[in-house]
Amino acid sequence: MPMNSEDYTIVFFDNSINRIFKTIELVKQNYNHVFVFNEENDFFDFIEKEESDVVFLNLDLSPNDAVIITKEIKARKLNNNPFIVIYSEKQDDFAQEIALNSGADAFINFHLKPAVVLLFLKNLVKRRQTKLKQKNSDIIIDNEKYLIFNKGLPVQLPRKEFKVFELLYNHPDKFFSKTDIAQQVWQDESIAGKRTIDVHIYNIRCFFGKRIIQSQKGRGYRITKKVIN
Repeated sequence: MPMNSEDYTIVFFDNSINRIFKTIELVKQNYNHVFVFNEENDFFDFIEKEESDVVFLNLDLSPNDAVIITKEIKARKLNNNPFIVIYSEKQDDFAQEIALNSGADAFINFHLKPAVVLLFLKNLVKRRQTKLKQKNSDIIIDNEKYLIFNKGLPVQLPRKEFKVFELLYNHPDKFFSKTDIAQQVWQDESIAGKRTIDVHIYNIRCFFGKRIIQSQKGRGYRITKKVIN
């Protein structure tokens, strides 16, 4: 079962929580599992036992700063490999360079604008969900280059065939009639009365096998979850 974005585990580690209190409260309103620590031992005890998705670290932690903490997290090779974000009131390039050279995944300044971290999280979770979906699938679609990767091997389809495949793939188990496909891919219903769509389906099956696309009289074509999972 895919994880809902609200169920991501988000961890903050900061010696002085008061400085980011508004940010934490805003995140808690949108996510169910938000944990805050101000002691290093408590922080590491938690991330060792619980799978954390995103970890926020204040750059100026004490006695060990975020650079050392990040390296320690990486050294422990945690199962969930959390996305590490270092934050700071400092906005100079040097602070950002130090943070990213430590192995952190991102650097952000949000102290004066708590809503910024919420937007950052929403975008981050969306990207992580997309990557997880791709990782668990034999098929990956690159709709910028019109490429389909089948078990790691690139397949280059003509643009209309690519669009037909993409339409069916992005709506697993849903039947699309020829008229539906003609409207959404060609923006021309008259295509449905020709052999064009049948030929495109045939060519797609030649690349991916007959099972990839199912057809049912009176309902149209579909790709099933059993095939793409």
